[in-house]
Amino acid sequence: MKNKLRQNLQSLQDAYASLCGMTIMITDQADKRITEPSGLTEIAALLFGIQKSSSEDKLVSLLEKVKDISKPIVHETRSGLKVLITSIRLSKRRPYYILAGVWVDGCTKELITGRIHETTAPGEWADWTEALDQVPVLDQDDVARIIQQLDTLADTVQALLEREQAGDHSAYDLQLMNLIYLLDPASPDWLQGILGIFTRILGAEFAGYASIAEGGDQFTIAETAGIPKDHSLKGSSFFYGEGFLGQVGLSKQMGYWRNADRDLRISFFAAHGLRPKVIICYPIKYRNKLYGVLFAGDALRPELTEGQADMGMLVAHQLAASLYHLESDALYERQKKRHEAYQEIVRALVATPDKEDYLQLFIECFQQQIDSPFMCLLLHLPDEEGPEVYSSTTSPDELYTLYTEEAKRVYFADGIPGFNLLNKPVRREWRGRQLVEHPMVFEQRLLGVFTIQFKDERQRQEYELFLQMTNVLLVTKLLVKLPQEAPSSAELIQLLYDVSLTRDPGEYNRAVTIKNLAQGLLERMNHSAEEMEWIGQAALLASYEVELLAGYLGEIPPVMILRHMEEYLSGSPGKKGTGESSCLYLAKVLLMLTWYTDKGRREWKETLPIPIAGPLLRSFEQLIQPPPAAALQEGIVRFTTREEDILEGLLLGLNNKEIAEKLYISTHTVKNHITKIYEKLGVHSRSQAISQVYQTTNRTDSHPKQ
Repeated sequence: MKNKLRQNLQSLQDAYASLCGMTIMITDQADKRITEPSGLTEIAALLFGIQKSSSEDKLVSLLEKVKDISKPIVHETRSGLKVLITSIRLSKRRPYYILAGVWVDGCTKELITGRIHETTAPGEWADWTEALDQVPVLDQDDVARIIQQLDTLADTVQALLEREQAGDHSAYDLQLMNLIYLLDPASPDWLQGILGIFTRILGAEFAGYASIAEGGDQFTIAETAGIPKDHSLKGSSFFYGEGFLGQVGLSKQMGYWRNADRDLRISFFAAHGLRPKVIICYPIKYRNKLYGVLFAGDALRPELTEGQADMGMLVAHQLAASLYHLESDALYERQKKRHEAYQEIVRALVATPDKEDYLQLFIECFQQQIDSPFMCLLLHLPDEEGPEVYSSTTSPDELYTLYTEEAKRVYFADGIPGFNLLNKPVRREWRGRQLVEHPMVFEQRLLGVFTIQFKDERQRQEYELFLQMTNVLLVTKLLVKLPQEAPSSAELIQLLYDVSLTRDPGEYNRAVTIKNLAQGLLERMNHSAEEMEWIGQAALLASYEVELLAGYLGEIPPVMILRHMEEYLSGSPGKKGTGESSCLYLAKVLLMLTWYTDKGRREWKETLPIPIAGPLLRSFEQLIQPPPAAALQEGIVRFTTREEDILEGLLLGLNNKEIAEKLYISTHTVKNHITKIYEKLGVHSRSQAISQVYQTTNRTDSHPKQ
């Protein structure tokens, strides 16, 4: 086999490995590989003996078992690991095989470790066990999707090998395929470049791409190639099921039509002066999401070859993957911009003392983000005569005046704030505008309504969380300014907790885990209830900038703890001053627990950025040791072996998914066991369970606290 073909096959295989997310390689029955493994994982290297000899199934003997297969099969090794194998049959050669893997079933993963100990040498156990931690768990739908992708790869590889065997080299087409991977998706001409390559690979007269908006019912031609300007399709639309292209959009399956010019469904093209004899169309989909359809046609050629259709499918797969990643990148950039805008609003609200200034600034920041055609804030604070209106323009026009009058009647009838229990956005139509009204509520009292007209539903969904976060912050700012009713630090702290929970529930739950560990440790070391409260508050507020907290709360102990923690991390801890020694110590405790939570059980101690005193370190290491079953049983709480394993995970701060992966069981099983643990302990939440276990352990500790 010539090096050029081998290189092209390698590029093709690399692309499919990235698409499937699995190790893929092509070999013959004697394990004479024509490609190097793509997307190589540790488990695949061990299984196929790529890095060193393995006691698992030898690849040659494995291929001998499947030499007569004609369709893709799933092969399960003696240890329960699974591999997908399909054959490539050539007329004058022994068959080649494509192997893809490795994965496992969720219900068997916990049994595989024991099987590995039985089938491998003791010196290899550690390598296999570590590699097994990274093995994906796939369900039937995942496997079916990969089989379909592997089928397409096998057909394409077979066509290339047959051409090489017959002397019909397709170097030109493969070079064009390689060009696709070099095109920059961020370029405005990227789609035009894809279509140009697509037409040359198919030898077609023209090509085009029709996109569809999420939740939409119409496809719109976004770009074309090879079509004269006087017959342009660009901008034209069609529905699901309409014509050739609409049928592919509906079925999400490739469509191919010969003698298309005699078919009534040609009307979409004929209306633009095009009458192709042959049409081919591919759905552009990735991970079950349809982005659009890719099509090509020719008015002179009567048909396309199977090889050309296969190459066209590769272009479609690459286009789908690129659109998916473009969408993911765009979403990341939008999220990043919203986060930056959120921080800007936060800093402005803290730094701006005048109410009129910060309210107008609040509106302007939103206007820059959303570019809404209608946006206003209707505010009704206690001890003020009536509602005030702030709009995205410096002086409200007649439209805002009309809306304000109606909103006053709806929300603030007779000057008394209504809708006291309202805590969700209200969506309604007003004068042909689809508005979303966000109530600003504190302790069942309506302070105002923030109204926005979004461009579409997608924009509304993207900014909903952003609005909730900033809404709570604005309420906090307004409460600070309320005369004679300034909220206490505890009330402000609770509001900031609410913002944190709304902004990122996962991060908030992580903070709760750290809080529980911190308070459990301080209780074990006989610290005061006041210090336990401080460190708990600091843990839950750690996601905020210290200066923001200081602006809201002042230099209270939780803020000082976080300030010292920042100094420790920067390598310049502050000096101990009057009244600060306790906060410095608590900052060190909080840093240690945060480091432990983020770094994991194995390496946290070795990578700590600051030295930790021996007594503190020993107390924490004793705390994180799982309580013995006997201690719990003395308190008339008995757990099964599996429940003890899961309880250990709870004490280590692991979430359900991490516990499931650690024990090789499903998350559903973990949830069931946790429910039973709650019942036995008489609690209703994870934090209560952890606290109850610590209290039980302390009661049964034979060494009283000093």
